[in-house]
Amino acid sequence: MDPSVAALFEFTRSRVTDRDISDFSPADPGYPDYVRLWTRIRQSGDIPRQAEFDLSEVIGLTRWADPATTKDPGRFRIFRRFTSAVAVALLHFGNPSDHVGCANYLARDLIIDLAQDDRSHLDLLRAVFPSTRSVLIATKVEWEYPFFTFGEMILAQLAGDYAASEAAASQLIADDQAVRSNDLTNCLLEGDRFLLGLTGYYQLHDDWLRFAGDLKNPTAHQDTQLVIDAIIHPPVSPNPS
Repeated sequence: MDPSVAALFEFTRSRVTDRDISDFSPADPGYPDYVRLWTRIRQSGDIPRQAEFDLSEVIGLTRWADPATTKDPGRFRIFRRFTSAVAVALLHFGNPSDHVGCANYLARDLIIDLAQDDRSHLDLLRAVFPSTRSVLIATKVEWEYPFFTFGEMILAQLAGDYAASEAAASQLIADDQAVRSNDLTNCLLEGDRFLLGLTGYYQLHDDWLRFAGDLKNPTAHQDTQLVIDAIIHPPVSPNPS
C-alpha cells in the first residue's frame, strides 16, 4: 500500500470512534457484523487485504446516505472518510474496483467529504489521488482512472496550486484519449462526452458537474478551459435530417 494511502487511513482512523461506527453503520440485517468488523479495523489499524461483503456493503451503502439527514452530519462525514480510506486501501491491495465500488464514485466520495477546516486532509488527498491513479492504470483494465486525474485538478485548485491544476488538466485530456484508444476498455464506454462518457455509472455525475463548475482559470490556460467547457458545456450533436 502506498504511504499516501496509509497516511490517509491513519488520519481518518484517528478521528473516528467506536460510537461513530455503531451509530452510522447501515441498519440492515448485517449490522452486527458490520460494526464488529469496522470496529476491529479501527482498533487494530489492520485493513483486510481482500474485499468482502461486510466491507463493500458498508462502503457502498454509506456512500448514498445524505449527511444532512443523519443525527450528526459532522460525525457522519468523519465515519465516511474512514470507510472511503479503507476503500482506497483495498484498491491498493489489488482488489478490482467492482469488488469495492467503482472508481469514479470513490474519487467523488473522497472529495465531497473533504474537511474544509483541516488543510492536512487536503494535503493527504492530494497525495492519494495520483498514487491511486497509478494503481488503476497498472491494472490495464480499470478505465475510470481519469476521474482521479480530474480529482487532482480539483484538489490542486482548492489548495491554490494552479500550476499543478494546469498540469492535471493537460494530463486529463491525455488520459481521456488513452482510455478511448485502449481496446481492452473502450468497448465499455458510454459515449463521446469528455470524461463523463467514460462510465455507465452516472448516478453521481451531478457532483462532478458541480466540481467542474467551481473551477477557475485565472491564467487563461488552454487545457484548463478545454476541460471546464467539455464537462460543463459538451457539444450537442445535430439532429439527423
